[in-house]
This record gives sequence, structure tokens and C-alpha cells, in this order.
Amino acid sequence: MDSQHIAARARQHTERLRTMEQRAVAQATQPLATAIADAQSAALTRWVRETVGQRIPDRLAELVDWVRNLLRRAFHGQGVQAQAAAERAAFAAAHNAVQQASQLAATMSGQPTPPITPEPGPDAQAAADTIPTAVEEEHGHALALLTTAALTATGLAGLTAVFKRARRAVGRISRAVATAVGSAAAHGARLVTRALGGGTRLLWVAEPDACAACRASAGRHIRPGGMFPGGLSLDPRRTLFPTPIPGPPRHPHCRCVLIPWSATWPISGTPLPTLLRQQARTNRRP
Repeated sequence: MDSQHIAARARQHTERLRTMEQRAVAQATQPLATAIADAQSAALTRWVRETVGQRIPDRLAELVDWVRNLLRRAFHGQGVQAQAAAERAAFAAAHNAVQQASQLAATMSGQPTPPITPEPGPDAQAAADTIPTAVEEEHGHALALLTTAALTATGLAGLTAVFKRARRAVGRISRAVATAVGSAAAHGARLVTRALGGGTRLLWVAEPDACAACRASAGRHIRPGGMFPGGLSLDPRRTLFPTPIPGPPRHPHCRCVLIPWSATWPISGTPLPTLLRQQARTNRRP
């Protein structure tokens, strides 16, 4: 099997991971995003109705209590619901990674891959577990802005700021889900590599538009249980992420992947690690 063909298939893994991540993020964040948007619409409608001919509503304290209840209803149960969505997405990512890594390893080695039970792994679970607390934190920060003193001073801009702050919860869900999906995919590849044994290593494949740090890791390989070095970058002005890691994701929304690889497998052409390094240096994010 030619290394160019293997590299192309490996890059398809990153595209598949991107698609899975984007779908998972949309499914996990949409309920809260919609609830916040509906609450904001209702709050603005009442604000406009009660400020005709004046800047601040007469019964401001009553309005503040009413908006607080809107936010409580909007946030109720959302953290747990998003966590469950992240856990489902992580399992799907692990299952997909095991399947893809097994097929690719069989193609490269010429030997069947033993059956492997997919599991998301501890890093994916840890990322999903952060979601309920993150959501409640942002709910609390939004409520802290919603006071009669603040709205008296800032008016409608202050009310808008409350909902802007509330929407930070959506961003935190998004990052946690992306991390869970990427971590689960990497764990799936580790399971396959460990099952293969015989000196099989984990090879880093950078996504096509990877950051400078991830492109610097492309083509590097470690034994299962090893660590990829930190502090690497193809851009000397942006040397980030100093901590060694066991694999992707290097950062939120990183779609790099790991694949099994052995120098003993009968792959023709440019050695696969060298080819992946070369390709990473010609695929640069604008």
C-alpha cells in the first residue's frame, strides 16, 4: 500500500471528526441557545412596552424579578441535558475511531485487527462532567448583572448585557463537547494500537487547516502511554501549549487524530511520518 493513499485516508479521518464534532456541538447547545433567545425576546418586549415615553420602567424591581424567573426557566436542567449529549457524542466518536483505525491498520499491515470494544475514555468523560457546573456558573454571572441598580444606570443596554453574559454558557458547552469528542476519538485509536501490540505506535495526523502547534506535531509518533512533546510550533512567534500531552485534542476544536502505525508494515513510497510532516508544512491556516 502506498503512503500517499494512507495519508489521504488518514486526513479523511480528521474531516469525519470535524463533521461529528460540529453535529454534536449543535445538538448539545441548541436547547439552551433557543431558551435564552426566547427569554431575551420576551424580556425586551416587556421592556419596550413599559418604557413608552420614559427611559426606565416604573415598576423596575418587579420587572427584574420577572426576568430572573425567565432566566431560571431557560437554564433549568440544561447543564445535565448538555452533559448527556456530550457523553453520547463521545461514545459515537470512540466507536467511529475504533472502526476507522482498525480498518486503516488492517490495510497497512495486511493483517486483520482483533475485535475491540469502543469506550470514550477518562478524558472525554472529564470534559463532559464539566458542563453542568459551567452552565450554572454562567447562569449565576448573568443573574449577578440583573439588578435594579444596574438597570437604572444602564437601561436597555444593561438588560442586553445580561443575556449576552448568559450566552457564554453556550460557548462553554461547545468547547466541552468538542473536547469530549476529540478526546474520545484519540482514545479509540489508542485502544486499537494497544490491541495490535508488537511495537505499534500512535502517529499524529494534523487536520488540513491545523494551527502551527498541531502542524508541528504532525508525523510524530509515540508508544501507547507515551506523551507528545509540548512547546512545538511551526510559527516561532506563536509557541504555545508547553505541556506534553498523550494526543489530540491539543486545544478546543482541535480535529487532529491519531492512527496506528508501525515501521515494519509494508507501506511503499515516502515513509508515512515524513510524508505527514511534509504535508503539514504545506497546509497552513490563513
